[in-house]
Amino acid sequence: MPVWLHLSIAGAATLLVGMGIGRFSYSPMIPALVEAGQFSAPQAGYIGASNFFGYLVGTLAAPLMRARWGEVQSLRICLVVALVCLIASILPWGFAWLAFWRFLVGAMVGVMMIYSLAIVTRYAPPERLGAATGIVFTGVGVGILFTAIVMPLLLDIGIAAAWAGVALIGAIGVYTAFWGWRTAGPDTAAPIPGMRLPPASRVDWTPVVVGLVLARTVFSLGLIPHSIYWVDYLVRGLGRDIAFGGFHWALFGVGAITGTYLWGRLADRIGFRAGVVLVFATLALGVALPVIHSAGWALVLSSLMVGAQPGFSAIIAGRTHQLIGAARMAEVWRRMALVSGIGQAIGGYAYVALFAFTESYMPIFLAGGAAMALGSVIALALGAGTTARERAP
Repeated sequence: MPVWLHLSIAGAATLLVGMGIGRFSYSPMIPALVEAGQFSAPQAGYIGASNFFGYLVGTLAAPLMRARWGEVQSLRICLVVALVCLIASILPWGFAWLAFWRFLVGAMVGVMMIYSLAIVTRYAPPERLGAATGIVFTGVGVGILFTAIVMPLLLDIGIAAAWAGVALIGAIGVYTAFWGWRTAGPDTAAPIPGMRLPPASRVDWTPVVVGLVLARTVFSLGLIPHSIYWVDYLVRGLGRDIAFGGFHWALFGVGAITGTYLWGRLADRIGFRAGVVLVFATLALGVALPVIHSAGWALVLSSLMVGAQPGFSAIIAGRTHQLIGAARMAEVWRRMALVSGIGQAIGGYAYVALFAFTESYMPIFLAGGAAMALGSVIALALGAGTTARERAP
């Protein structure tokens, strides 16, 4: 197996644990948590938003972890901590308890996102860049799909059983990721005596860097409605049962698995710039459509289209690599994660407050769709000139 493919699988398993399960497993549980009386609807929303705040903290901690342990060892630590968070969530010890563990697993995702992509893009051949990043983000979809399949069945037993099932899937992902990261070379492994990792390359706030950061930020804001409220909207907003919500969450996972890889391959063919514009436009439609027209076909389309959202991360990672180059990829990706994390943390609490104030799902989904539409405009103007490789002496 080629090294780039081995590492891409490791990245997929890492994001399965952190993003696919660590973040997205909570959304289908919100209706059950509210209906069981464990939390009020606003409390359940604020717990979900705490994951976004944790992501911000993780992006701040990432360079400190890299300096102390190296990229791969930092990822291994994050994987173990994320698994502990999933296990701790089984205990029904109240709002503060679950909010803390959701916050902590969010912090682990912040580190995972930065260094998984940095390592994989560093090893991927140019003609395989879209495929490599697509494979990594397919892990998000696999995690979503697995939880969607087991969640309705386990929720019939109890909420603790559902959390336990999520933790078991996470344990399998941790094992797979540990297997994959051992292939990484010494430049990404933990530091050894007498060896120091090279410092991150200096990056200026050029228009290209600002554009990349803005694109990632509006994407993060646009994704919040589906991240927190999609299944809740389907179950409590439309008056359907949890099995109906689970079915659409499974479609969400199918979209993430198939769409992510297909978006990556499409970007390899039509170019990453056009790919980013197209995925933003698709997501704008997918986020806003279900509250404008809640027919069955619109709900299915929204689940599949927004489910494929990891494809954006895959394509923007490739586009960043093109515009910035491998040497500065980790630092620019960290800035993108940091600023978008700030926006997502603020936006997450703002969306929850808006929902509590209006008691309506329409404003939050329309706001999310507008953010994605703005992203299309930003992406169209982003890097209209030459790439970093073309400018290199």
